[in-house]
Amino acid sequence: MTSTTIAELPWWDLAEVADRDAAIFGPTAWTLGYYWSVKAQNGTVMLAARTASAGDADSTSADRDVTASAGELVGWIVMSGAGAEADVMTIATTEAARGKGIGRALLQAGIGWAQDRGSEVIHLEVDERNAAALAMYASFGFEEWGRRPDYYPGAAAILMRLRIGD
Repeated sequence: MTSTTIAELPWWDLAEVADRDAAIFGPTAWTLGYYWSVKAQNGTVMLAARTASAGDADSTSADRDVTASAGELVGWIVMSGAGAEADVMTIATTEAARGKGIGRALLQAGIGWAQDRGSEVIHLEVDERNAAALAMYASFGFEEWGRRPDYYPGAAAILMRLRIGD
């Protein structure tokens, strides 16, 4: 049996995330340096999802820094917030983790973080060709409000928002 834990991403795991990001996003991936610069910004949070077999790391341990790094990295989300607005800066799941609800759990955790900060709206952008992500965002109530032509190599970015403070 496997379980998934979502916890704040410690700085010592940034290289692992950057490596996975490069494998997923190729030329548009964030670099390790960019992850470091975002991690250092006020008003941001990085959450990682890790899976472990039952009996592995104790996810209820008081030492969250240890458990945050325990298990296999299967996804992450980076959120930023200022005032009444928040942004999903990036969200990803590894290929092996797709279709298992991990992206949904990460997005829910990010929305919860934004609500706790008092955000009223969450913004994101997504490659118009990413049907799975578009369907997930729509299922949460995100709505398209614009497009950025040629934002991604060969594709537009769809700009979406979710109002949470009404």
